Amino acid sequence: MAECFHANRSAHLIDGKTLCIEYECDVVGPRGDLHNPVKILLNGSAIDFYEVEFLNHSFGERYCYFSHCDDIVFTLPSKYANALSRSDDFFLACQISGWGDAVRSDRWKLGNLQLNGHTLVGLKIEKCLLRDPFPFKFISADGKWCSPDDDSPNVQISEASAVNFFFAPNVTGNNVICYSLKNTASLFDELDVIFADGVRIGASFSRWISSLYCDIPLGAIVSENSTTFSVFAPRATAARVAIFDKKTPSPAYYQMLPSDDGVWRTEISKNLIGNYYHYQFLSKDISDWDSAPKVLDPYARAAVTSNGPGIILRDDDFVADDDFRAPNCKDLVILEMHLRDVLANSPSTEPSNGKLNFSDLEQYLGRKDCYPRILGVNCVELQPIQEFDYSKKEDYHWGYMPANWFSPASTYAKCPEDASQVLELQKLVKAFHRAGMAVILDVVYNHFGDTGHLKNIDSAYYFRRNRDGSFTNFSGCGNDFRTESPMAAKLIVDSLEYIIKTYNIDGFRFDLAELLSANFLDFLQKRLKSVKKSIALMAEPWSFRGNIGTSMQKLPYSVWNDEYRDFVRSYVLANGNFNGLRYFLCGSLDFRSGFPGQSVNYVASHDDRGWVDNITENSHNDGSAPTENDCRRTRLAAAILMLSIGIPMIAEGQDFMASKHGVNNTYNRGDLNALDYGLIEKNRTTHEYFKQLIKFRLSECGDVLRLENVPSKTYFRFFPSQTTSACALMYNADGTFNRKKLLFAINPHFSEEAINFMDIDLVHCEMFADEDSFFPSPKKFCDKFSNNTLIMPPLSCRIYACDFAR
Repeated sequence: MAECFHANRSAHLIDGKTLCIEYECDVVGPRGDLHNPVKILLNGSAIDFYEVEFLNHSFGERYCYFSHCDDIVFTLPSKYANALSRSDDFFLACQISGWGDAVRSDRWKLGNLQLNGHTLVGLKIEKCLLRDPFPFKFISADGKWCSPDDDSPNVQISEASAVNFFFAPNVTGNNVICYSLKNTASLFDELDVIFADGVRIGASFSRWISSLYCDIPLGAIVSENSTTFSVFAPRATAARVAIFDKKTPSPAYYQMLPSDDGVWRTEISKNLIGNYYHYQFLSKDISDWDSAPKVLDPYARAAVTSNGPGIILRDDDFVADDDFRAPNCKDLVILEMHLRDVLANSPSTEPSNGKLNFSDLEQYLGRKDCYPRILGVNCVELQPIQEFDYSKKEDYHWGYMPANWFSPASTYAKCPEDASQVLELQKLVKAFHRAGMAVILDVVYNHFGDTGHLKNIDSAYYFRRNRDGSFTNFSGCGNDFRTESPMAAKLIVDSLEYIIKTYNIDGFRFDLAELLSANFLDFLQKRLKSVKKSIALMAEPWSFRGNIGTSMQKLPYSVWNDEYRDFVRSYVLANGNFNGLRYFLCGSLDFRSGFPGQSVNYVASHDDRGWVDNITENSHNDGSAPTENDCRRTRLAAAILMLSIGIPMIAEGQDFMASKHGVNNTYNRGDLNALDYGLIEKNRTTHEYFKQLIKFRLSECGDVLRLENVPSKTYFRFFPSQTTSACALMYNADGTFNRKKLLFAINPHFSEEAINFMDIDLVHCEMFADEDSFFPSPKKFCDKFSNNTLIMPPLSCRIYACDFAR
């Protein structure tokens, strides 16, 4: 008994009136003096308090189970239940229920429970049946897993990197005792607890702070005769805003006042549009203004540099007036591109500042020989253009170290000191739209850069921590953003809504989205689609922690398919198999994708080596002098890509065999990434093949590839070689789409391969293309063909249209 009472304990304020004492294990037996506080000090003075009954459902919100009479109640936390469809059934998944097999038994199904006046989604199990600890999760009837947050107190990561909740029979809610305080504490107070055994501990405010939320507009808000500054900094002990302009850099300081919601505010009776500003904060660690860092407002609409200062603007002056209608998501063909890679060697007529800026790309898009235009894509995905870390304006890197999520990158602006980047980005988006291309932004919300603005405001609130206090680093970039914090989530949502309204962006691709979580992504899509119903949402579903690809099947996101990338690379090198090609050509619908447009199909992106470097016959993965087989395999991969169900994405320069000379990570190598447009002529056959494939996919004939809904099981019909991975696929084989059918045959081997079509008569088929080119007009079937068997040449493919109604 005494040993239990002397176990480690912690104290947490959950609001200004309620204190929780939490022990490592349940407190057993009668309430004694050892574990009861004898004194609670508020700023050094003793205050009155009394014990209150702990509501176990509050414990359950954190641990996902709690003790109730003779039962353990496993409970789905409200945030999971609210984020998912409440019409779904949920099951307790663990070893004793067979994990995923739990959905086959009503014994493990959660139901609505009424406990202590609260409605819970839970399952009761008798305590006597749960004597041993075990990991668990919840799973919905359609296979959606509910995982714990990083800061869940009972999270467990298995040797196989599975993230689970953990049930301990001696930690069930009876390890927490609550006390009501007579005096109300504020965020600026200190609270200490003294126990009968002499132990003295300070109460943590983290749980209270983590629950704070304020829905007012933040940042610098300008009205006709005043400017209001608001910033969320719940742990600050003092805050001030410095106002200045580029002519008078000596700032005027204005003290800010705190509120109970953690927001500091001040109103200045001036219209301060165009002025510069930054914040400074004092805290327990910083006691004087001279040592307080200058902090860029996370809500600044523009910044002079990635280190600030912010520039005061009025949103009403920059509302987008562009009426472009983006193609339906199923019809997209995407080019992934980096602003400076496309510009560096472009034939712009009036280059400014070395062709580095938004305005230079806008000008280039006006030319008929502009690369994205001649390629024929209808969508571009721009690598990060939100404010990111940099030292000098001419520095090159990919932009995946964000500094501010509202401001366009100042390094891409002609006159960042005048906030020119705002109008310049607006004009650039309009230029893409005039050229018939939707604009998707690659956005980084899973971590922050090294500038540390949010770290200097409240690193414990905005960033996930290990138990030793260090930053978690599943992003691989030094920190992970804490999306489960309400005001952190608000910052993300507010910035994305602002970007849509200000720049008329058509979509977003979320970098390392596993760190955001499927639940948050679901919440996010509902908010963004309420602003712009047609917004295209895409996600990179992994991080260094795991992959949520299959968890997103019911969400309206398209998901980068790295398995597709790896398989197609292998297949064109004759190392793939028939079943793999069937799976990926059909949109990964058997397992990964929930709808045809969910799979973003690609064989190369900005990451890693260039496409040709990965498949070249040359040594050291250097594809800068590609062989004829390299070129042909590139065209085979392009045909697979454009004839796969899903959304095709091309990496910049992939169509003309751009090489990175075998270098694997080129995030800061502008010299290797800059597009050499001379390669278009040098590799004209492959470039033209890509163009014609894109045109074909977007044509009326390509309708059978651009599916809205999951097709019938008989929509596809496959004809495999009996000896190798060569095969053919017929689209719309059952005629459910229209009368026309497409037939795609491919042989990635160095030998001739036979494909038998059994009962299919190909006499009415017309050939559109082979492995080298599209024909000016379709040809009648003229390949080697006898006894319904097609003889495919080495490293070849065929695209036919078939009309069996004649």
